[in-house]
Formats: sequence, C-alpha cells, structure tokens
Amino acid sequence: MKRYLKTVSKKEAQKIIVENTKKIEEEELIPTYLAKDRITSRPVYAKISNPPFILSAMDGYAVASKKTEGADISNPLELKKFQEAYPVNTGDPLPEGRDAVIMVEEVEDKKDWIVIRKPANLWQNVRMIGEDTVAYEILLPTYHTITSYDIGLLIASGVTHVHVLRKPRMVIIPTGKEVIDPYIEPERVGKKGFVTDFNSYVLSSLGESIGFEVKKGKIAKNESELEEEIRKFVDYVDLIVINAGTSAGGEDFTKKVIDKIGEVIFHGVSMMPGKPFLFGKINDKPVFGIPGYPVSAVFCFIEFLTPFYESSVGKRIERESIKVRTAYKIPSRLGIEELLRVNLLKKGNDFYAVPLPRGASLISSLSMADGILSIPENLEGLDENEEALCFLIKEKSHIENRINIVGSHDICLSYLRDILKRQNSAFDLLSIHVGSLGGILAFKKGVSDLATTHILDPDEKIYNIPILKKYLPERSWRLINIAKRIIGIAVKKGNPKKIRGIEDIAKEGVKFVNRQYGSGTRILFDTLISQKGIPKEKIDGYDREESSHTRVGIMIKESIADCGLTTFSVARLFDLDFIPLAEEDFDLLVSEEFVKDAKFETIYDIITSGEFKKKLEIIGGYNLADTGKIKYVKR
Repeated sequence: MKRYLKTVSKKEAQKIIVENTKKIEEEELIPTYLAKDRITSRPVYAKISNPPFILSAMDGYAVASKKTEGADISNPLELKKFQEAYPVNTGDPLPEGRDAVIMVEEVEDKKDWIVIRKPANLWQNVRMIGEDTVAYEILLPTYHTITSYDIGLLIASGVTHVHVLRKPRMVIIPTGKEVIDPYIEPERVGKKGFVTDFNSYVLSSLGESIGFEVKKGKIAKNESELEEEIRKFVDYVDLIVINAGTSAGGEDFTKKVIDKIGEVIFHGVSMMPGKPFLFGKINDKPVFGIPGYPVSAVFCFIEFLTPFYESSVGKRIERESIKVRTAYKIPSRLGIEELLRVNLLKKGNDFYAVPLPRGASLISSLSMADGILSIPENLEGLDENEEALCFLIKEKSHIENRINIVGSHDICLSYLRDILKRQNSAFDLLSIHVGSLGGILAFKKGVSDLATTHILDPDEKIYNIPILKKYLPERSWRLINIAKRIIGIAVKKGNPKKIRGIEDIAKEGVKFVNRQYGSGTRILFDTLISQKGIPKEKIDGYDREESSHTRVGIMIKESIADCGLTTFSVARLFDLDFIPLAEEDFDLLVSEEFVKDAKFETIYDIITSGEFKKKLEIIGGYNLADTGKIKYVKR
C-alpha cells in the first residue's frame, strides 16, 4: 500500500513553491480599457494634461474678470452677449480673453444683454489645465495593479494603451476514468457510474479571479492520456494543475506520471483537508497535484496557487474593511452622507485617514485612494482622532508595507517610488503633498514618521534645521539630505515677457502662479518679495495656488501663467526657460523611532544608491554632493 513517506507543513510547502517560481518578465501592450487588475511592467506617463484646456465648470457666461470690477447691488453692470459675456455650458472651452464664468443663476437676462450685481473673481467657476493630472507626470509606477479608477485616470491623461506583465499561464487537467465533462457529455450527467467534473470549473474561476490566464485540458482517463495532456501544454504554460489522482488508491496515477516525466518534490502536506497535495516539476515547469475532493481542491488551490501567483508577478492578494482614526478634523454638510476618499497612514497599531481632494471631477483622487470613509448624514463631520470604519480599495498589506512621506513635492519622489517598486514590489511609497510646513505639522502630531521640507531661515540662512528646532522641541528626529536642488523662476520658452528677476514678476501684464500656503517655495517667494519691497497685491496671480511643482510647470507651459517659482528639473521637463535664484536643501525629516524600521533602511539605501543619483543627474537641476548625508540629529 502506498503511503506518504514524508509530509511537509503548509508553511514549508509554500516556501518550496515560491523558491521554484520564476518571475514573469514578459510584457504586452494592451488597450487601457482592458487593463483592470493587470500589472504594469514599466512606469506609465501622462501624455496630456487633464483637463487639456481651460474649460467652464458651470453653465453661464464667460467674461473677462477685470471688466466686471465695480459691479454691485447699487451699481449693476450690463454686459453685451457674445461680446462681453459669452454663453457657455459646463465643459465648454473658455473663449479667448475670458478668465471667469458667471453662473446663469446669478445674472439677469435682458435678451442681448446680461446684468450682474457683483464682480467675477479671476478663474471663478473655471477648471484649469492639469487640475486633475499634468502631462509628463508618472501616473503609475512599475508593478502597480491597475484599478477601474486607474483606467479612467490613464485614458483621461491620453494613455490609450499600457504595457503590462503577461498573465501567468495555467492549465488545469482533470483526471479519473469515471469523470465526465457536463458540456461535452451532457447525456451522462447524473447517470450511475459517472462523476460530473465541476472541480476544474471551480478552480478555473478561482484562477482567473486571482489573475491567471487559465486553459482547461481534456479529462485524463489513464496514465497515457495524462502524459499526453501534460506534453501538449508544458512548453506553453507557466504551471500545470492536475486535479485528482494524488491519493494512495490503486487508481491514483498522478504521482506516477510526474515521477516518470519529471520529479515530485514533495507529496503530502500536514494540512486537513488537503493532505494528498503534491508538488513537482516537469521540464522545469511547476506541477501542482490537487486532491479530488472539492473542499480539499479549493483549500489547496487557495493556499498554494496564491503564493505562486504573488511571487511570479509581485502582487499580494488581500482586501477588507478596517477601523481608522482621522488625522485631521473633517467638516461635512449636515443632511448629506459623504463618501470620502482617503489615504491611510499606519502609525503603530492605528491607521490615520487623510482626506483626498473632494472634487467630483478628480479621477486621480480615486486612483490614489486607499479607502472610502463614510460620514453619516446626521453629522457635520468628524473630529480629529475620531474612530471610523473605512472600506479598503487597496489591500491592507499594501498599505502596511508602504512608506509614507508627508510634506514638500519634488518630482524625484516619483522616481524614488518607481525604484522602490522595482527592487521590492511588496513595498510602495506614498507622497502626500501638503507643503513643507504641513509635513512638519503632521510629523509633530505623530501621524507621519517621514516629511520632506525645504524651508530657509531668513536670519540664519540655513535650510530646515532652525524651523524644525522651533516646531519639534519634544520629538527625537534626524534630518537627511535627499539633494540640493536649483530653485528659480520658470517662464515660457523664449521668455516673451522679458522676466529677469523677482522684481519683474510684479510688472504690468505678467501673470504669476504661486504655490500653496505653507510650502517651502511659497515661504521662499514671500521672503524674496519682502526683501525687494514688492507688495503681494501688485502681483497678478499671487493668490492662484498650486499644490505641486509640476502643476506650476503646466500652467506656464499652457500660457495660463507667464511665470512661477519652481525647480530647474520641472522647467526642463516642460521645456521652459529658467532664471535660477538659489540652491536649496530638499531634506527628509525622519523620526528616531522610524530609523530602526526596516522600511527606513530600504528607502535610505535607495536614496544613497547609484541608480537614484544617476536618475537625478539625467533629470538635471540637482547637486548630489550631500545626498544621503545626515545633517542633524535631535535626541
């Protein structure tokens, strides 16, 4: 009587399977609309900005905002239709010379004229170029699993086809002389002496839901038929699954056939149900012998095919709802249930929810979101640190293994993320752009262990250290240089407005685009105009704020603004002219607790790696002399 001479534990079996799994490296180019759940094989770049032009966000009338100045209740202003006030619908491009939209509800219609009783603000009810995504940005990194929301993000950004890893190819071969396929021999279904094959259909469905490309072989009635089916598929597939015939019965021939044309690595697992499971190789292709009992078949498939898939394509499979805490107070309207898109930052045993932009038109917020948090209609919001239930869009393990950075934006962080994903696809990097000061405050609250910052102290002429000493007197931290970067004024190619320095930004006819309050660039700009004695009121566009350097770049590229403060790397990316102003320290603030975490070691190794430095040298605008240097340690 045949017996299992040696069984292995489930954990040992999984380890052996992973060790014998080859990573899928072949890629294919497919239409983006077919890419859900596929895995990117290279970084995906935006081809166009979304929106690609300035458009109306409301039904109403497009106007030049300056021509509406002075309108009020006691001094109504009449504007000629199709000349001073051009009718537009939501989504229409703004006519030339218009920079605001007045909602149709806010005007009095007088046939050929409209009457307004308050002025229109610059860019009122207008969606800007690149409001959602900006051309040339990395939208998705290598080894990213594409979601339904990512499909919208990519197509909205001009990406109609995307490079993905091909799916691991699996063949499922049922065995048994009494087994029949109900679709081939329907007349025998339910007849005495015949067993309907439903296992292979269940396993096929499970395989497809995991991510395999599944083929189903013919039912092998005996040893020769099984050998024939194996030889038919072995050169095409990445793995073979044989269902049934793995036990110790006289008619179980799976192990015998594998031993004949390959090798059995182990037979028998100390798991119930599923003990008869076996694993081997034929022509260097993994072979899985799945027991015939349905529950055993399903358990073995999930427990052993899942790690094979994860290892072959670098993806973990897990999804659930979790309790989270709010990182900030989140206001909401009473009487309306709000579904809030959030990022989740793990700190200790808690997950902190950070809201993403609430705009209904922003597909990027769903692509970026980790989960959905519901605010009930009977609440006016959630208080800081309040507990709530969050439905996960991304896998919990992904969020736990991710490295989170809150603070200043730089395009080098996208390349840092891509290198991280290629080196260890179990990890990821999330960069939340709230400005240098916002990152420091998140760090102070204990929500984040990493923050990027570049704030110059105007008195000491030192970057970051003085302000960190001021804001973080009670926390232990260290400051590490990512790179020194050139900051300056970006202008259109050819510099048509003849901008030579900060004082020219206040010239008549020059439109400026600013960074958000609390960003290091905004702080630097405010310092520079103060030193020059330039009132902010003299700067056209001072209050027009953008959350990233690339958003500044696209505003200038598309002539919405004439100039803005940004980095040399962004100016070069958008083919803009550049007037350098300073070399600033773009630093990484790290808590001393996190220094001991393996995730920090991973990210620090990348920052100091030759690959990362070479990438920054190619981009341009960075001084790498101090990259990776520990500038300060606060105990």
